[in-house]
Amino acid sequence: IDMLRPEPPGSLLAQSGDIDNRLKTLFDSLTMPRHENAIPFGIGPEKGESPFFCVLEDDSLISDLSVTTGQLLEPNCDPREVVLNVRVKVRLVRATWESIVFV
Repeated sequence: IDMLRPEPPGSLLAQSGDIDNRLKTLFDSLTMPRHENAIPFGIGPEKGESPFFCVLEDDSLISDLSVTTGQLLEPNCDPREVVLNVRVKVRLVRATWESIVFV
């Protein structure tokens, strides 16, 4: 993960949260919802998104992580804004009916 944030280099803590909290938010957003109330009301797969895929089944399956941070040089950006470049290598842990796609 390459994380670009508005804080100057060396500022690990800011009003918008530290790196750990930002990563937790990212992983939560990429993880398959476990309960129906985890999805906002009225939100669901759009036309053509069947089946609906999530990057993570569970964030406990993450086996390796590397984060590089840098300063976001965009002028007048929101101090809570973060730009991420995420490279993901997906591998099948176990085959289930949900993970098999018939073509």
